[in-house]
Amino acid sequence: MNERGDVVSREEQRRAGVSRGALLHHFPTHEDLLAAAVGLLVERNEEAVRKEPAVTAPGKERLSRSLRVLGSLLRSPSYGAELELWAVARTNPRLREVLRRAEGAVRRDLYRVLGDVLGPEATAAPGYPLVAELTVQLLRGMAISEVLHRDDAGREALLERWGQIADSLLAAAPPAPSAPTGEEEPR
Repeated sequence: MNERGDVVSREEQRRAGVSRGALLHHFPTHEDLLAAAVGLLVERNEEAVRKEPAVTAPGKERLSRSLRVLGSLLRSPSYGAELELWAVARTNPRLREVLRRAEGAVRRDLYRVLGDVLGPEATAAPGYPLVAELTVQLLRGMAISEVLHRDDAGREALLERWGQIADSLLAAAPPAPSAPTGEEEPR
């Protein structure tokens, strides 16, 4: 994977210093290589989140700061590369199956990172599963929307408003028992 997140197998082969046969042994299909790339992208994204000082800062504003950090992460080139793979998978059944398998681990990692970022006080709240699911869906939707419409002020205002709503959901009584947890199969 190059710095922009592009998967270029010959370039990767050269940079890794491996033969074509070795590359094909580890990644028999282009789809397998792309699935491995998703894992690498997730690692890069998680590393970027952990480096952000706002994530570790204590205090009442932690939720708002954390949402901004996560929102900026989903605007990164590596997350954009993930979205591009999803778009290709729409019309490539083999890639779609490979990505669905890879997505199971990715999804668990995403929810684990979200829990780490929001902190134990948030994750212990009865409304946390609902807040986590809605946060992930909101951030993904925002990342996709930014492909055509970049509105920094609007995004910041939306994240601020969602932070207020999430705060109230975390403080409220538990949601309905069927609230998503991030553990179910990807849609």
